[in-house]
Amino acid sequence: MQNISDSQTSSSCSVASQSKCVLLVDDDPVFRSITSACLAAQGYEVIEAEDGLEGLKVLRDNEPDIIICDLAMPVLNGVEFVEEVSTAYPSLPMIVVSATESISDVARVVKCGIKDFLTKPISNPINLFESIENILEDADNHLSDNRDFSSQWFRVDDNELPEEQELHWHLDYLEQNPNAAKDFLLALLPEKDTSQGSWKCSYRLFQSTDVMPVVFDYAWLMTGQFAFYLIDSGSSEKGASTTLLVRALFHDYIRGLKSQTANVRDLVRIIEKGMNCIECAEPINALFGIANVSDGTITVLPAGLEMRVSNTSAGLLQLQAGRRLGEQCSRNKMVSDVSFDSKCNLNMSLLGTSSFALGIVNNSQN
Repeated sequence: MQNISDSQTSSSCSVASQSKCVLLVDDDPVFRSITSACLAAQGYEVIEAEDGLEGLKVLRDNEPDIIICDLAMPVLNGVEFVEEVSTAYPSLPMIVVSATESISDVARVVKCGIKDFLTKPISNPINLFESIENILEDADNHLSDNRDFSSQWFRVDDNELPEEQELHWHLDYLEQNPNAAKDFLLALLPEKDTSQGSWKCSYRLFQSTDVMPVVFDYAWLMTGQFAFYLIDSGSSEKGASTTLLVRALFHDYIRGLKSQTANVRDLVRIIEKGMNCIECAEPINALFGIANVSDGTITVLPAGLEMRVSNTSAGLLQLQAGRRLGEQCSRNKMVSDVSFDSKCNLNMSLLGTSSFALGIVNNSQN
C-alpha cells in the first residue's frame, strides 16, 4: 500500500469506523501488518487470522462487522472460507482481495454474496477505505442483505445513479484486462436449470472462447413471473462495465418490486436512465423478457438482438433486433402477453460466435 496524507485519510474516515471491527484473513504477514496498521489508523478495531480455518475459529468467539479475506490461502482457501461464512453467517458482509489470475475464483465467491473485491496489490488504500465505509453504511441502514457487489460498485439507490458519478476503478481494471473481464462475466452465469412449483426454466448457451461472452441472467418474482435478460457483451467497446451495470440495475429493480408485478418497458427505461448517468456505459445489444407462469403468457422486448419465440398461441414469432439498449429501445416492437400452453421456447444465434436457447416448461402437463 502507498502512504496516505492526513487530508486523504480524514476525508475517507467516518465516525462509524471508531466502533467497527474488521476481521482480516490473509496468509501474508506483511500484507496483514500493513493493512491492519492502515485500518487501525482509520479508527477500526482489527482482528487477524492467517488462513481460512483460523478465520472460522475466530468467528466462534468474535462478532466482526465486516470481513476482508484473501482467496489464495493454505489449509482452508479463500473460496472455501467464503462459502462457509456465507452459509453460517449470511448477514456478515465480506470483501475479497485477490491476485488478478484468480478472477474466476472471484466470480465464484461473488455468487456467495460478497459485497466487493479488490485486486492485489492494493495500490490505493482509499479504495479499501471507501469500500468498507459504503458497505458498513448499508449494514447500518439495513440494506446490506439487499445489495450485491455490482450494486455496491454503482451505488444504486432507488433505481437512480448520480449524474456525475466517476468511473469506478474496478471497471477500469476490467476494461484494461479483457481476458479477466471475459472470465469474470462467464463465471457469473447463473444455474442452467431453475424451477418454481411445476414450472421449470432451462437455458443453454454455446459460444466461442475467442470473443467477449453473451451473458444471460434471470430472477423469479413472488408474483410467479420469471424475468430475464440477454446481453452480447462483445457488441460494445465498454461491454464488461455496461453488462455489470445492467446486472446491478436489473436486480435492484427486481428487489424493489417486492410483491408487485414487473413490466418490461419500465425495466428497460430504468436501465437506460442509469446508462445515461455514467461514462462507463455505452449502447449494447440485449434482450429482455418476462414469462408469467401463473397465466401462461410471455413478453419479450428486443434491444439489439433478434429472437425466435415458439410454441405460443401466435405460432412462431420472429423478433427483429430494433434499437440497441441505450438508444431508447423501449420504442421497439415487442411480443406482449402472448399466451403459451405448457411449453415456450426462445432461440437466438450470432453467426459463428454463439447460440442461446431458453425453454420454459410446465412439468405437470407433460
